[in-house]
Amino acid sequence: MKTAHKIRMNPTPEQIEYLKRACGTKRFIYNWGREQWEKQYQAYKLEQDAVPEGERVLNPPNALALKKQFHALRETAYPWTYDVTKCVVEGAFDDLGKAYRNFFAGRANYPQYKKKGKSHESFYLSNDKVTLGSHWIAIAGLGRFILDQREVKKDRGKLRRKLGTVNLAEKLRFVTQGNASVPTKKRTRRKHVLCDETKILGATVSCEAGHWYVSIQVEVTRERPPTPEPVVGVDVGVKQAAVVSDGRRLENQKPLAHHLKKLGKLQRTLSRKQKTHDPETKRTVFSRNYQKQRLKVARKYQQIAHIRRDIQHKFTTELARTCRAIGIEDLNILGMMANRKLSRAVADAAMGQLLQFLKTKVAASGGNLFMASRWFPSTKRCSGCGHVKKRMPLKHRTYQCQMCGLVIDRDLNAALVRRFGTYQISPRGR
Repeated sequence: MKTAHKIRMNPTPEQIEYLKRACGTKRFIYNWGREQWEKQYQAYKLEQDAVPEGERVLNPPNALALKKQFHALRETAYPWTYDVTKCVVEGAFDDLGKAYRNFFAGRANYPQYKKKGKSHESFYLSNDKVTLGSHWIAIAGLGRFILDQREVKKDRGKLRRKLGTVNLAEKLRFVTQGNASVPTKKRTRRKHVLCDETKILGATVSCEAGHWYVSIQVEVTRERPPTPEPVVGVDVGVKQAAVVSDGRRLENQKPLAHHLKKLGKLQRTLSRKQKTHDPETKRTVFSRNYQKQRLKVARKYQQIAHIRRDIQHKFTTELARTCRAIGIEDLNILGMMANRKLSRAVADAAMGQLLQFLKTKVAASGGNLFMASRWFPSTKRCSGCGHVKKRMPLKHRTYQCQMCGLVIDRDLNAALVRRFGTYQISPRGR
């Protein structure tokens, strides 16, 4: 099984300078490749229209050819890109190729240029360029970069490894049996995931709201856990974040709605900070106070997201460990977001994130997940007799069957309908 563990980093100011330079180098190389791709594609298209087939010499652009082209002129045109690890260059062209593949497959929009301050700052590290310790990680090139910035004349070899080591807030949770030392604290033991074999595939360093994180991708081999027995159905919604057919409920905590007043105050303060337009470079110059206030807004958004993610993680983990089969619904999240009256509440509920957590955790715990079609009338169907209503408006919170007289909460009724549907299609025949 392939999975990842995201850990917060505690870098020093000198290490932060290297991490920012690596992210900026990746952004520059990505934009360079995006520009060259567009130029080469226009030339290729013009040749296809004007030149006979036997005389054509141009090929459509691709990420591998662009990477070779960049390496050919890198030393003379862009020597400053050697200040960071080579994984930054490889990761930039890998992301560029993936962006165009997703566009041609219809999974994403046309790739756009990355802008400083707006795009997600991150870079990838291969497994041979990462050394992971107990509470530290060594990044290739970091120690040499810091030494080049300083004036150190002696003991350079001794200082290099120390300067290239970044402190981590916690250990990697995936540990190999026999090699793991038993922690003294019960809380720490609970976080460990014992595996037969653990292999580090790579790491991704990213920055979110001024905090630095490293996501370590690992491939683990472990015994399949015993499959739990209960079969349940789950209905997700706005009023109740999730309703399980056995009676369990996840209340919608509405973190965005509760922090909306404070968030609005921070954003109004941000709008009053100084920003000027430079007529020569045609760029907007932001003041330092603007940058500080923007960081406060970003951290408030991060707090809201962490509250929502923590609640959903706990609920889905408990559900995956106690249920053998779970029936859910394939929701049209984009269609629900198009409703201007419900879009904020739908975004605050994060139903898509909840279902994604269920998919990954049920598979890891040895269970089965069954997804009903979005056109399956689980809300309109009676869980007692199977009668389907013609209409079931959102304002009706209680389901009343006209055939058998059943009166039940509409969300619990939908969860029971999915549970019975899961029984019919279960591989065990139950």
